[in-house]
Amino acid sequence: MSISLNDLINKTIYVHIQYFDTDRSTVLHENNFNGLVVAVDATEGITIKANDDGNAITAIPPSLDACSREGEEIYHAHWSVFRTQAQRSDGEHEWWEWEPKSN
Repeated sequence: MSISLNDLINKTIYVHIQYFDTDRSTVLHENNFNGLVVAVDATEGITIKANDDGNAITAIPPSLDACSREGEEIYHAHWSVFRTQAQRSDGEHEWWEWEPKSN
């Protein structure tokens, strides 16, 4: 069953994100949270109000390839995020590549 971005609005979503080092196999960090999807935008992403912190708003990329459905009201998003360059000492931002993870 296909999912559209608009299907996610006002639904619960469980998000699992794994961050990998430049070798693409060493896990640096994992982030798991859930919340209510409050907005979707094909450019800006999926905006989620986290359940564990009433004030926290988080956005994830808008790719539906990372999303799956459980019943009519619950969705899951799984992402693998890869560091694309070694940590820099000059204060510049590290770059990350987000890839939908197969469910």
